[in-house]
Amino acid sequence: MTLAVKSETKKLEAALTGRGALDTKGLEAIFEKCRYDKDKMLNLVRAFCGAYLVDGKLRPLKLRPLQEEIIVMSLLHPSSGKQRKMAILAPRGCGKSFALSVSVVIYMFFKRFRDLVFILAPSEDQAALIFNYVYRHFSDNRFLDSLVDNYKFHNKPHIRMKGGTLMRRAPLAPSNQGHAIRGQHPTFCIVDESPLIDDHLFVDNVEPAIVSNKAPFVNLGTPKSKDNHMWRYLYDDAYSDSFERLVFTWRDAIDEGEAYEAPYDEEEMLTKMMEWGEDSIYWRTEYECEFVESVSNVFNPEKLKACFDAYEPYTPETLEQGRGSHPQVVVGVDIGKSINSTVITGWGVEKFDGPTGGGNLARLIYLEEINPRTGGHDIPYQRQRIMDVARTLCADRLIIDATGIGGAIEQDLRVACINSSPQIHFIPFVFTGGPKGTKTQAYRDYQSFVQQGLIKVPDPDQLEGPAKKLTTKWFREHCDLQYVMDAANKTERISAPDGRHDDYCDSCVIGIHASLSMLPGSASFGSAQISKEEPRTASRTGIGNYTNQRLFTTRRRRDIPRKYSL
Repeated sequence: MTLAVKSETKKLEAALTGRGALDTKGLEAIFEKCRYDKDKMLNLVRAFCGAYLVDGKLRPLKLRPLQEEIIVMSLLHPSSGKQRKMAILAPRGCGKSFALSVSVVIYMFFKRFRDLVFILAPSEDQAALIFNYVYRHFSDNRFLDSLVDNYKFHNKPHIRMKGGTLMRRAPLAPSNQGHAIRGQHPTFCIVDESPLIDDHLFVDNVEPAIVSNKAPFVNLGTPKSKDNHMWRYLYDDAYSDSFERLVFTWRDAIDEGEAYEAPYDEEEMLTKMMEWGEDSIYWRTEYECEFVESVSNVFNPEKLKACFDAYEPYTPETLEQGRGSHPQVVVGVDIGKSINSTVITGWGVEKFDGPTGGGNLARLIYLEEINPRTGGHDIPYQRQRIMDVARTLCADRLIIDATGIGGAIEQDLRVACINSSPQIHFIPFVFTGGPKGTKTQAYRDYQSFVQQGLIKVPDPDQLEGPAKKLTTKWFREHCDLQYVMDAANKTERISAPDGRHDDYCDSCVIGIHASLSMLPGSASFGSAQISKEEPRTASRTGIGNYTNQRLFTTRRRRDIPRKYSL
């Protein structure tokens, strides 16, 4: 009996230290026993993190309760004995992807032989997030690093254990039609940002791949449209028996438990909630993790109606009245293309005093639509009309959409603004797309100001004639505006549904940016000061006079580098 105990002890020591690769089967048996007991698995996870893993400050890793729950539930076997399937909703920035990277490391540590772990996401960058976390966990510990046979970062990236277990990552997007997972049969599959993956790609490619090995199947993300597999996994009764459902909110994220710190505190979250508005769709989806019926819409119709105020805007017929009592006026213009209208909006900036302090609000004081003619727009007329409106309203700033056709008249409008008396501050605004673009962020800011009631629009029910028609169209276009994914299903963008237009919305969003200084910090007028004095004229002293300076020289000039030293 004593010899048998000593023999088992040596096998366990060999497995823990990496000596005797076949003896790791003993560790795998221990792991499988823990997978049926939640308390034992929690103790194993805590012990593993304390012994082998470190955080960004090289301290022994301590997880928050939200992260521990995700890890433990992803590694446990369901009590029903069926395949482990999970749908997890968690707020932005709570560390959910990091938690699943810990799950992967623990799984690969105990199951080193011929297993296949797959990380899927809607884009290559998102798939690389968990992959890179796993790589850091292995490379930061000498012992864990010794268990790895190969790291590969390009052309089908993977991490291969010496026992043969392989971890791979792949994007799942329309550009590859989900072929990355076809023919693969993982034993552990994680889908990050699952709600952003197109539904038919997911059903056709991912769901069949996890059947063969009854692989643990973990879906993670924040809510989007209800027309998606993630909503079915969480709330469809047909999936209630097969899926473990975990829904966390920002209140769960601020609980630090035994960890060193939480990702954010309650005060920060309450401040963000006040900025966006408690009923904001963005707040409810990103931090309350709710599937909202109108989640694909940019603006909440009720919040738009709350912007209505009883006053009459200027029209082309009453434009001669000028800026009125507004201390500052901004004119925003969305330049129409062949079939789109050009929309001119005038915004008056006002001061207000609220219960929490004062600030600025923007009031829509002018609205005009120039419809395209046969063969496109009359560019000279359009350019002249924009300047007539800006001058008559005594605008301080003129901001135009300089994308596409707007760039063709940008220089002419710039010169006209400089020659105006007083001068008008001209701002070309480029609606660039992609993750580094400004359009989505500009609309986020615009939406935030609508939520806070800092936008005032004439109430169409109290108007008549053309003014009523224009403001009604303003409201309808804002209600129709949607969040959609681009063709590659990688980037979220904002556009009108097919057959609709967003000209009013684009004109308003750039006008609001200029009115309330909401542009990103890199913008040209984020901190600009508008002078109310008469425009200064350049000094012409000495122009045309003989300066007594040589025009040519026979001496060699010194070559001085014109570079800044770093």
